[in-house]
Amino acid sequence: MTLPRRPPVALRRLYPLLMALASGLLLVGPAPAATADAACHGSNLVDTLRADGKLAAVEAAAAAIPDGAGKLFRIERDGVAPSFLFGTMHLSDPRVMILPPPAEAAFAAADRLVIETTDIADPAKAAAAFFAHPEFVNLPRGETLATLLDPMDLATVEAGLAERGIPLQSVQTLQPWFTAVSLMLPACETARKEEGEAVLDTSLAERATAAGKPVEGLETAAEQLEALASLSLDLQLESLVATVALADRMPDIMETMLALYVEGKIAMIMPAIEAAVPNGGLLVGAGEGYAEFERRVVTERNQRMVERMQAMLGDGGSFVAVGALHLPGESGLVALLRQEGWDVTRAD
Repeated sequence: MTLPRRPPVALRRLYPLLMALASGLLLVGPAPAATADAACHGSNLVDTLRADGKLAAVEAAAAAIPDGAGKLFRIERDGVAPSFLFGTMHLSDPRVMILPPPAEAAFAAADRLVIETTDIADPAKAAAAFFAHPEFVNLPRGETLATLLDPMDLATVEAGLAERGIPLQSVQTLQPWFTAVSLMLPACETARKEEGEAVLDTSLAERATAAGKPVEGLETAAEQLEALASLSLDLQLESLVATVALADRMPDIMETMLALYVEGKIAMIMPAIEAAVPNGGLLVGAGEGYAEFERRVVTERNQRMVERMQAMLGDGGSFVAVGALHLPGESGLVALLRQEGWDVTRAD
């Protein structure tokens, strides 16, 4: 198959969520070579948007997304002690690791911590998900990247992998999503992981355990893997080729995500990246591709998390920490919790 040389709109919209998953799943497999002194040198793309006169449109798009501002929400119902919902980034960046004072106070007062999956705190358990479900990671028997990609795209992917110290042969039979997410994290984040530094969610779990508070999960690592593996092969291949093509922009994309996250401008993350990283007029997959990703990796997971959250919220005193990109929107966690009869208000 012949794939676009530059990423279509649909794939640009995937990057923030795929990046978060790439770090949060603690995937075992190919990773870019990293050194202890690796640094991230990305630029905040918001500055570029401002200079180009595009920022107002991005801000308007973000403002139209329900519950798009803020990372901490108070969850209440008559007769039940309040709980809190906090949006995280599955990263170890120092700017992410320090909770804002209102979130720190809510976490300290909580009776329990609820995170996306407790598997992230147990590498052996996370790895077991891969061995137990090889169909989520491996291509169908007889298929390889060489049989699925046209020669030009295959050469592009092979060269991009080689730059990161990954032989094509080592990922030939892996599903493209797996290799794509492995390439998305910047060198500094990979280096911190190799040095054993925890991402925010894991750090919160460690702190809660040390304080004698129970830690509960809303999903399993296998369920998260299944969501990614369920994406169509065409979309996975597009994502892999596009990720290689965008290699030099990934530090900027990550820096933009981090800066907007720290400011609590969650709904602005995706519109900003979409506006700042042009697609060159290629709109292949703009509608159907993103609709598939949003349904499988965002909407269905949000619904599952809200369903499993009910008993924990009913007990009161829960501090629920999940990826911030799950919070906003009509199908976001804040809106879904309100549909379940909870009074949800911004608390930061």
